[in-house]
Amino acid sequence: CEQIRMDVAYSALPVRLIGHHAGISLGFYGTSHHATEDLAIMRSIADITVVAPADGNQLKAAILASANYPQPIYFRIQRGRDPVVYDSVPDFVFGKATVHLTGDELTIIATGSTVHPALEAARALNAAGRSVGVIDMTTIKPLDREAVLTAARNSRAILTVEEHNIIGGLGGAVCEVIAEEGIGVKVRRHGLYDEYSLIAPPTHLYRHYRLDAVGIESVALEVLG
Repeated sequence: CEQIRMDVAYSALPVRLIGHHAGISLGFYGTSHHATEDLAIMRSIADITVVAPADGNQLKAAILASANYPQPIYFRIQRGRDPVVYDSVPDFVFGKATVHLTGDELTIIATGSTVHPALEAARALNAAGRSVGVIDMTTIKPLDREAVLTAARNSRAILTVEEHNIIGGLGGAVCEVIAEEGIGVKVRRHGLYDEYSLIAPPTHLYRHYRLDAVGIESVALEVLG
């Protein structure tokens, strides 16, 4: 933290930091190898841009967009076996979210590895007659405030989903925006509920913490009541 803060951010160097195997994706390597605080830590350091691409194509787009970007960037990536969200390299602008679906009952705001299962969960809910939207919040900092506020005004509830502690990461950032604007909308932060992760294969961990499609759908139904 000190090296990133002083040698990179405070020194205003356009360094690209890559945190790989983020979240709980290292599975059996154990809790010491699970990174579930990094979004909160990086968000709290001034002048660092924080990005969590959903798949390889979006990561490529973000790296290309960073060529002449003046600030340091923290890229949070997974294991390299990520399911495809974007069939080709998408347009990418730092600080701009991607709206995949809109819904007046619930909007799921996801980032990184949780975007794909969030989309699967929303499609299943919509097929069952619900109205659920999905936003890919690739850039955690600077956050796309307008995308958050639009969702908060047009949906009855917001569900944030992240492979991270619910404190200080995506959920915290979204709640800050909504609170500052005084919008009366229900928000549920979903991720790891301020605890250290268990040790198991990643697929088992995602199921246990309800970060797979079935789990996210079940949390969404709780929010919908």
